Amino acid sequence: MWLYNPADRPPGTGLNMNRRTFLSHSGQLFVVAGLAPSMFGENRMPESNQRRTLSFSNEWFESILVSEVREMPVEDAIVVNLSTTAVRYRAGGDRGTIVPWKSAALRHCTIESAEIVALLHLRQRTNLGGVALGWEWFGQRNPKFPRGTPLYISSQDDIGDVQLDPVAAFTRAASVSPSPRRYRLKLNLWYTPEETDCTIHTGHQFLEVHTQILGTGHMQKFRENNQETLYEDVMMPPGFTHDPFFTVGEDRSFRYPWHRYYADTDCIWMAVELHPL
Repeated sequence: MWLYNPADRPPGTGLNMNRRTFLSHSGQLFVVAGLAPSMFGENRMPESNQRRTLSFSNEWFESILVSEVREMPVEDAIVVNLSTTAVRYRAGGDRGTIVPWKSAALRHCTIESAEIVALLHLRQRTNLGGVALGWEWFGQRNPKFPRGTPLYISSQDDIGDVQLDPVAAFTRAASVSPSPRRYRLKLNLWYTPEETDCTIHTGHQFLEVHTQILGTGHMQKFRENNQETLYEDVMMPPGFTHDPFFTVGEDRSFRYPWHRYYADTDCIWMAVELHPL
């Protein structure tokens, strides 16, 4: 992550430098950080908006993590709130919010304030299936995974530790016995082609939600490990993050129903995982 440090300024970039010099120097820093003009507008506060490229960013997707966000223009990106406080943004005279652990597709907006966000932007769709060539087929990790299911996972980016009460953070309901706990936040992308059943499963050892990046899919719940027992079908359009499927007990334990992801079209989505510490 590039952190702004006044001591690192090259000669001629002091407080009295002219605007053209400042913008030229800022542009050089953006190139070093791997930022594309298609996602961000001009940023006048580099000391606040600390950015780094996420590990799964590639030729198809630009993926950036930004913390301590203040007055940051966003040209075109899916913005995922990775904190326990709201993201506040404006579009001209209109204002909006993204609640904790949710997302929105924003264009020509300015994020006024946020703790930490992930921004994802589609660079191109040509040969989209090529992402699988650099990712891992999920059956390599899970020997029981169906051999014929084309589900691929990107590298995982380890973001850092967070502390929260999952009931309040994800459902915005008051806990019977509030019990903040530390978690390790991790992100990764998934890809699968159209009409793919990513299999019914349960038993995760971490909390997770998913943000749809490309295509249209479903997150589904089942009473049993049988697709005929479907009881909730959540549509996943681009820019949408579903409500959590897990339930949390007063002892901070959690459980999942039988569930799966099903792709209608070629789909890419992001997993937001919180691993208990």
